[in-house]
Amino acid sequence: MISSPQTESLIKETAKKVLFQKGLLYATTQEIADEAGVNRALIHYYFRSREHLIATLFEEAIAERKARFLNILGMDAPLQTKIATFIDVFIDRATQNPHIDNFIIGEMIRRPNEVKFFCIKDSKLKERLQLQLDEEISKGTIKPISLTHFLVNLSSLCNYPILAKPILQTIHGMSELGYKKFLQERKKVIFKTIFKNNFQNGTSDPAIH
Repeated sequence: MISSPQTESLIKETAKKVLFQKGLLYATTQEIADEAGVNRALIHYYFRSREHLIATLFEEAIAERKARFLNILGMDAPLQTKIATFIDVFIDRATQNPHIDNFIIGEMIRRPNEVKFFCIKDSKLKERLQLQLDEEISKGTIKPISLTHFLVNLSSLCNYPILAKPILQTIHGMSELGYKKFLQERKKVIFKTIFKNNFQNGTSDPAIH
């Protein structure tokens, strides 16, 4: 007999698989229950409703992503290394869970007042990022730009190929394997777009795999 914490965890992990990996964003509690191999009543017992389960997954996905990327931007490392790591992690996570961005954005549209997805409240972190950005601008590796626009550009360059997957595959005739190869190539393209091919110390793109 599975204990309560294990059952609750099983339901959440199964729901993540159904929503984030399979992309069944409108999956019913019955479909999630069938995938988990549990009675549908258990989902209502632990989460009260499908809506509450979705809200729980949304909050956890937001918290995990914010923590992961704020930790990267807060690393004690040059800006180019931080950005390369950000790109690398973003693309790899999206490859593992190809529908998570659609889920997050869809829920953000439905819940506009419930969460601020990528808000940097740490003033010291902002100051460090601003100083590093100013340094890159002074070296000529980045055109003059505000920190806000810089972060929005970074997010947009990473997000669009994920959100537009069906469009890209149709227009460019990409197979699933071809699309995954494209995403890996895209890492370097994004980095070079941001830093104009002028890599730190004359080395190749740091942390880009």
